[in-house]
Amino acid sequence: MKQLRIGIVGMGIRGKLYAQTLAQSPYAKLQAISDSSSKTLELSTKQFNVQGYTQVEEMLDAEELDALIVATPDYLHRNPVLTAARRGVHLLIEKPFSTSVEEAEEMVAVIEQAGVKCMIAFENRWNSPFVAVKEAIDNGEIGKIININSRLNDTIEVPTTMIKWSQNSTPGWFLFPHSIDLALWLKQVKPTQVFAVGTKKKLIGMGIDTYDSIQAIMSFEDNTHATFTSSWVLPEHMPMIYDFKYEIIGEKGAFYVDLAEQMVRQVTDRYKHMHTLGTSINKQLTGAASYMLHDFIDHLRLDRMPEASAREGLLNTRIVDAIHRSIEQGTVQYLS
Repeated sequence: MKQLRIGIVGMGIRGKLYAQTLAQSPYAKLQAISDSSSKTLELSTKQFNVQGYTQVEEMLDAEELDALIVATPDYLHRNPVLTAARRGVHLLIEKPFSTSVEEAEEMVAVIEQAGVKCMIAFENRWNSPFVAVKEAIDNGEIGKIININSRLNDTIEVPTTMIKWSQNSTPGWFLFPHSIDLALWLKQVKPTQVFAVGTKKKLIGMGIDTYDSIQAIMSFEDNTHATFTSSWVLPEHMPMIYDFKYEIIGEKGAFYVDLAEQMVRQVTDRYKHMHTLGTSINKQLTGAASYMLHDFIDHLRLDRMPEASAREGLLNTRIVDAIHRSIEQGTVQYLS
């Protein structure tokens, strides 16, 4: 059986996770990798025993790839996406699709013109608590959704240590794509407008010019609403590096999802939650991102159109962009 040949550009935390997942697939293999850091590239080529390239163009010229995983920083998706699509290479792109509406529109146009398959990595669609909630909502268990309230926060370790490019991002670009995509996926109703406020206090005082937190309200054409709050300045010694709570209120009931509550609590010198979602079982990765990649591979080999399409990525980018414009202008932003 011929395996799909997949490349990865961006060998940070996500790129390595995708490489590890590919090693467990019977249908695909990691063919080559690319990273602009020569040190990262050297370490990754040794770890995964593949050819490495500092330029994605060089990799795509030298290797026959069926698909490319784009795991670069959020604001650096355009070049690898356009380069791969124009060569007929299918795409799995990290969220957000882009941090620029203009670039996102250009990317969609090229992807559709090339006829390649594209999936945006909205991984919570493959996260077991949300999968269960989606199934129950689709079965009518709580009736039509009236209200959604999302709170997704990170500790300050994320913008100060984990990602080196936080000054080129915000909690809006880094976190809201998850929360907003879930709302659109669960409700299946067109959003119409957003209003948002943001706070710059702590990080800017540390020399990182970005928002500490953002709060947004999004309205839908059925006259219902969702609220989103995201911050990435929680104390380092929180029980987990993230705190994700999602409330869905319907006409006949409600769901309350708490991903910070991981079913196991560990107490040693400090109290914390053990991260159980995604625990490897029989040496197999079981996290949402791994399930998502396996699904993407199935779409390619079975010639199916992926969900979480480039068009959905574009809408997500438009919404998060409108949220930032609302903060800057202090006005409601209408979504066309």
